[in-house]
Amino acid sequence: MNLKHKEHFNKKLLKYLYFSSFFLGATSAFVLYLESDYIKTAIGSNNITSFYIIAYLITLVLISSWHHLIRIYGKSKVFLTSLTLKGLIILALAFTPVNKYSAWLMAAYMIAAALTWLDFDIMLENFSADKVTGRIRGLYLTITSAGYVLSPVVAGLLVSRYGFQASLKASFIFFIPILAIAFWKFRSINHEAVEKINFIDVIRKIIQRKNVMKIYYISFLLQVFYALMIIYTPLRLLELGFSWADMGKMFTLMLIPFILIEYSIGYLADKKIEEKNILPFALLIIGLSTITMTFINSQNFLAWAGILFCTRIGASLTEVLRDSYFYKRVDCRDVDIIDFFRNVTPLSYVIGAAIAAPVVYLFQIKAIFAIIGIMALSGIPTSFNLASSRIPPQAKKCK
Repeated sequence: MNLKHKEHFNKKLLKYLYFSSFFLGATSAFVLYLESDYIKTAIGSNNITSFYIIAYLITLVLISSWHHLIRIYGKSKVFLTSLTLKGLIILALAFTPVNKYSAWLMAAYMIAAALTWLDFDIMLENFSADKVTGRIRGLYLTITSAGYVLSPVVAGLLVSRYGFQASLKASFIFFIPILAIAFWKFRSINHEAVEKINFIDVIRKIIQRKNVMKIYYISFLLQVFYALMIIYTPLRLLELGFSWADMGKMFTLMLIPFILIEYSIGYLADKKIEEKNILPFALLIIGLSTITMTFINSQNFLAWAGILFCTRIGASLTEVLRDSYFYKRVDCRDVDIIDFFRNVTPLSYVIGAAIAAPVVYLFQIKAIFAIIGIMALSGIPTSFNLASSRIPPQAKKCK
């Protein structure tokens, strides 16, 4: 099998993707942390697991087939279509009363959001080069996080004063620049052809790349962390008596490590310290800090903000190191492998929700944080066994 990389480094188009990623982070954060409470309010029940499982099973199927659509229609058309659909769903949510029907509309939003992140990954990889992958991914994640950081505090105030629709309308406003830039700069890009390949061949191809499987497992653990924390942290804080205004401030403080850490760690991964040498410590931070959340029962704002901040130190380290390592081992022809790597998000929601449902039912919401932490710690041995990223497959330029 030919493992040579093809690359096409395009600094100008990367800048437009970076700029768009800021707005993508902002528009996402206006919705992300209210999803679980929105669905709970819409259906009038705490039993929201089925919505996540159904939404992310559909997402899993779509992501696994995404390279087929790209092969037929091209990256640009698929990218623009998925962005447009996401924008329409946000607009519909912003003007639809909160009820059992809008709960399914929120599920459709979650599907569209996952596909948008996949498209951004594919576009970013198309214009990247291995020797600067850590810095490219680090800067991309830092800019995206900058968009995320300001939105939760505003979203919290909007929801507490005006309801869910106010935050959704703000999300749509931040989505408009993304659409404008996409149709202006990415509508007619001549991309590398994507090889036709079936699911069995994809699995066979990935099995031959053992380090891709190892980093996939680490990515799975990180995405389970994100999935369950996004669902259950707001519910736990509401249970303790925190308001949405308080939670908005808390989530903004929580996300600061993503801005402070990711670019500098991406730079270190390119120049000085390999990803596999930092990942064990990142997973250790996630594991221990998340387990600690099980034992916090106070209503002290600083205590919760501090522990959530620690969890995101570990998550921000893991996120950029995971991306840096993975994208040094694929190129712009590997849309099928990127699809497989990105399907870890819906897979983590499905498996995470299936694990969480009986835990929350039999015990309390806080018990789920111990499960998340133990799972994160299980990735430490795998991270020690990653091959060096300093010797990736030989690079070959994309057309």
